[in-house]
Amino acid sequence: MKIDGNTGRKIAEIILTIGISTILMLLGMYYIPWIILLYPAPFIVLGVKYGLNYNIISIIVSAFFIGLVTDNTSGIFVLLAFSPLSVSLNYLIANRKKPLETMIITTLVSLASFLLILGLIKDMVGVSIVHQLDEFFTQTINTQIEGLKDMQMSHYEILQVEDFLESAFDYVLLIIPSIIMIFSLITAYLNYFVSSVMLRKIGYGIASIPRFSKFRLPSNILLGTGIMFLGAFLLKWLKLSYYETVLLNITVLATFMFFSQGLSVIDYRLIKRNIGRLFRILILLFFIFVLPIGGIITFVGILDAIIDFRKFEKNA
Repeated sequence: MKIDGNTGRKIAEIILTIGISTILMLLGMYYIPWIILLYPAPFIVLGVKYGLNYNIISIIVSAFFIGLVTDNTSGIFVLLAFSPLSVSLNYLIANRKKPLETMIITTLVSLASFLLILGLIKDMVGVSIVHQLDEFFTQTINTQIEGLKDMQMSHYEILQVEDFLESAFDYVLLIIPSIIMIFSLITAYLNYFVSSVMLRKIGYGIASIPRFSKFRLPSNILLGTGIMFLGAFLLKWLKLSYYETVLLNITVLATFMFFSQGLSVIDYRLIKRNIGRLFRILILLFFIFVLPIGGIITFVGILDAIIDFRKFEKNA
């Protein structure tokens, strides 16, 4: 049977997409964990270009190969974790949905997928992810303490370090719900951004690139945040034991949201000053990881939600 040029090119692109994504996932599993987050992007590009069915079939084939190379369970988990995000992003980009709408929907889809995976893991091993992390943190603390004893530190100093580590790990365990939500948001944004850039590069202008400098929370975010905090304090008034966990997670999520908006304001100002992309990224990374002014950036985000420094609403 003779295959024409277009069909041959399409088959080659499908095979290439499956190969690239499969290699990305295997690299992430064994060497570079963060690269796993970009696994759906090539399938999204393929699906927007040729149709949603090609996205679905390709990611199933890729997950099958991953299962063959590693184990069947890993292949199933990869499929469940990333195929819903890949399909939803494919559909929303192809139908020219607004960036904010796309981000909200895909974040919720990603969150549901990760919660499903965590639920399956709990059913398989019989304990929750929180319990597994608690055991891991306990072993880590014990290892650290043994190392400090070998360094001949005083008993008082060792107790101080132990108390600090226990407090830090207890805090992490409490904010696991907000960590999962933030992780879902970052996963959705990275795949939206990368797939949009790739589509633009190959001439598909239907993809609206979600520029970070134009990121802005919904206009009613302050009201919504206030209602969430009021709800947490209502739990306290009702004397429910878990209100502190709820309040802590709301605080973490609100801080992350306004911190992100504050960073986007800084990025916007840097663009206005014609700062190059590489230097902008370095400056933003400096604000995130080095300069201890996270509270100031969060405050800038809150002010932007009130004042709208960039005048987006006026220009809308």
